[in-house]
Amino acid sequence: MQATAKARYVRGSPRKARLVIDAIRGKDVKEALAILKFTPNYAARLIEKVVNSAVANAENNHKMDGENLKIAVALVDGGPNTMKRLRYAPMGRGFRIVKRMSHITIVVEETEPKPEKKGRRRAGAARVAKAPKAPQKPAEAKEAKTEAAEPKPKRPRKKKSDGEAEAKGGE
Repeated sequence: MQATAKARYVRGSPRKARLVIDAIRGKDVKEALAILKFTPNYAARLIEKVVNSAVANAENNHKMDGENLKIAVALVDGGPNTMKRLRYAPMGRGFRIVKRMSHITIVVEETEPKPEKKGRRRAGAARVAKAPKAPQKPAEAKEAKTEAAEPKPKRPRKKKSDGEAEAKGGE
């Protein structure tokens, strides 16, 4: 079963809203809302409202479980009205500004509940992590420190050619 929510005549460009819609299409509702919350885009706030409305419609009208919802269809269409404004330009000209509108449609459907992951670690991994290290003898510890403290050998400097030295002021 599916539940739908639409926001029509929304003041926002459809092209910019489609960038956000593509990020949430086909995702679980929880994941989609998390993506929308952290997307720094004006259209993300509008789409978030429509997703919340679709979830509310599914729970109240169709008696679906809100935890198991998935976004089945996510569309942004251009609205019919565009507000045309004039921006004054040099030499008596004017540039047209078109303020677009869009229709946002979200359809959610119920899916099977996901099995919960168990938080238990494997027994073998736990044993390896808890295995104590063998104590070192004092002589072995000193040798290990001296080996680690040895400086790296220096690379020989590149010699300058005669022409290069003359070009830099001569040596």
